[in-house]
Amino acid sequence: MKKFYEIKAFEDDFEIYHLPQARVIGKEVRNGGSIGNTAPNLWNDVFASGSMDALMKLPHLLSDSTYGWTCDYDAKTDTFIYIVCVLTPADTPVPDGFVYRDIPETLCAKGIYGESMSETLDRINANGYTTNWEPYGWNAELYIQAEEENPPKQVDTPWHWIVPVKK
Repeated sequence: MKKFYEIKAFEDDFEIYHLPQARVIGKEVRNGGSIGNTAPNLWNDVFASGSMDALMKLPHLLSDSTYGWTCDYDAKTDTFIYIVCVLTPADTPVPDGFVYRDIPETLCAKGIYGESMSETLDRINANGYTTNWEPYGWNAELYIQAEEENPPKQVDTPWHWIVPVKK
């Protein structure tokens, strides 16, 4: 089983990785439902405010990567928390003004760059795994800097999905 830090840019394979206990650190908004898609404005704010510079100085589980982390779904409002973040070692100190979520150890699937969530979910099942939403109520868009600077292909979703899974 590969370790999460072994994910490489431009590898266009679906794979399962071991994700150790970790801490998500970033800036968050509530997204979806009647609120609409607030994520693009959050990304803009994180870059414009200098918050991204502070995040990139933190230790990372995967070098030169950022995430659009989704969690804390509220069925009543059909909304969820969206966090522009980095994934750091567990117990990394959280800078003032940032939020965090502690993530238990899990296996996770890394989807193929540009594929939809439903395609990643199909690959998970085809490879003998299932999603592990409990107690891991999250999934994430993985952005790798080298792919951001030189996209491997033109797609509507320029990231890899990261999804917690189990056998």
